[in-house]
Amino acid sequence: LLKENTIRTFENKIISYKDFIEKVKELTEEGLDVYVGTDSQVIKEKLSIVTCVCFYKRGISKNEIFYAKRREPAKNFPTLRSRMLFEAYKSLEAALEIDPHVISELTVHLDIGSDPKRNKTAKFEKELRMLIRSQGFGCEVKPNSWASSSIADKYTKT
Repeated sequence: LLKENTIRTFENKIISYKDFIEKVKELTEEGLDVYVGTDSQVIKEKLSIVTCVCFYKRGISKNEIFYAKRREPAKNFPTLRSRMLFEAYKSLEAALEIDPHVISELTVHLDIGSDPKRNKTAKFEKELRMLIRSQGFGCEVKPNSWASSSIADKYTKT
């Protein structure tokens, strides 16, 4: 996923895949944890999809964000379930791709809610959590899934 796409920094600067992998190694060696999240937004019959890789550790002021963006025809995702599965798979692909280079904790953030009264996506929570956890990664959903529901969400709209 990341190798085939343009990777950008938080400041929208393009970074090579090789340099990105070096940053993954460097930042995790410094003790920062890794959070991967994907969000999508329908804009003019296209689905804007952003996968973010965020490095963060409470108490450490050095944090970094990288992202990859792509567009797909929205008609390829006729149901909410197909879209949520696609987002989860994109995050999982990115996590699996960088995992060999990560020394610290790696958690996948899903842009789904856990409250069925407030979130249409809550019905997919168990299925998608199991998908991520079965690959050995930690998993968070809203309101704790900031990498997908805040960071990636910001870039889907730009």
